[in-house]
Amino acid sequence: MIRVKSSWLEVNFKEPHNVLSWAVVGGGWKEQVDCVLWHRVQDKDLTLEVDPIDYFYRSLLHKKESRNGVGFLTSVPLENYSEVILEKQNLKIRSVVTVGLGNSVRIGDPPFQSNSFGTINILVQCSIPFELNTSLEAISLITEARTLAVLEAKIQSKTGLVTGTGTDCIAFASPSRNSTKRYTGKHTLSGHLIGKAVYQSVSQGIANWKKSKFKAEEIKRYECPRSL
Repeated sequence: MIRVKSSWLEVNFKEPHNVLSWAVVGGGWKEQVDCVLWHRVQDKDLTLEVDPIDYFYRSLLHKKESRNGVGFLTSVPLENYSEVILEKQNLKIRSVVTVGLGNSVRIGDPPFQSNSFGTINILVQCSIPFELNTSLEAISLITEARTLAVLEAKIQSKTGLVTGTGTDCIAFASPSRNSTKRYTGKHTLSGHLIGKAVYQSVSQGIANWKKSKFKAEEIKRYECPRSL
């Protein structure tokens, strides 16, 4: 179930999941997870002096959140999330994505301090349990699918087409049960569904971001005082 309320987006699991990620909160290999949370922040909230981990934990305390969760930070409107669910042969893959490309870069670009915020946060949930090794392979597929979707958006950096943002984050979740799944490469059904779901959801997220950005620019242009 997905729930959006105020500055929070929640993906709640019907049973505990193991989650592999490098999320701000709960990163690494985390077991018995109940939910994955997105928290929306404003540019002013995360200045260089603010530790994002401390900020997130303080926000959780304010929310009175006590569940075992994994947490993303984002600056994009949470209602612009995209979701793709694919199912075949009793295997279900769900990809939930928020996309902001204000912080977009091309892989290998020199490090720099961006004046704008934006990130791609991806949660992929699998209906069957994956062990750690298989989850690592799933993360590689998610990364590849995200990069393809971003490349096809044809957004330019100073050195070429951007491949993501400087702060992208990925989480892969599967039920906390014993697993016999050893592989999930592109020749497997699970690999196929993971790649397709992520590609479609990130592509839709990019379209949502472009639409939101265009709307904001139109409002700003309309509100600018006109010379007499």
